[in-house]
Amino acid sequence: MAPLLRYRAVLFDLDGTLVDSYTALAEAVNYARRQHGLDELSAARIRDFVGDGLERLLQRAFNVTNVPRGVQDAFESRYDEVCCEESKVLADVEVTLEELQKLGVEMAVCTNKPTSFSKKILSFLNLAPYFRAIVGPDVAGARKPDARHVLRTLESTGCEPSEALFVGDMPIDVHAARASGITVAVVPTGSSSEEQLRASKPDHYLDRFSDLLKIVAI
Repeated sequence: MAPLLRYRAVLFDLDGTLVDSYTALAEAVNYARRQHGLDELSAARIRDFVGDGLERLLQRAFNVTNVPRGVQDAFESRYDEVCCEESKVLADVEVTLEELQKLGVEMAVCTNKPTSFSKKILSFLNLAPYFRAIVGPDVAGARKPDARHVLRTLESTGCEPSEALFVGDMPIDVHAARASGITVAVVPTGSSSEEQLRASKPDHYLDRFSDLLKIVAI
């Protein structure tokens, strides 16, 4: 007998939810800063800049409104070199994805990171096969918290918003899910504090990523 599912589809954020790639991001940001004669920033400070996409990351890291092409090129060149080796799967993620797959849950990734980098990292970490799609803003034509990004990702699962759960690690993920009519869970493994996450009023707060199994299956 097939298990009863509360959610037929689960959409995931990437950085801070499935994967820790902060070391790689910090290295690429500081490489670009060095190339432009600037001092390095602390990893903790760069971590706070992550979540709203590449352009916003570089705007914050360089304190500019318009990111020079040379800065973006330097960042992307270095990130492409280090993004796989310097990224790691977060605790409980792989075993949880495997269990969700066994339950017949449709899964996809909705990330503000460019799609090419996201696919490269997830393929390297052997997580890509779990997902129907990996959708960055360049594919969706919009970025979280815009509902179009989430709904474009959801299309790949063949499910309706009422059948889906979004899992993220930042308030922006809660806002994106709300805008899309999708229930949302947060996990405190990214750059947002527990206080910030609870204040964003998610439907579910996960102490551990594996707690997801308790709310997906009835």
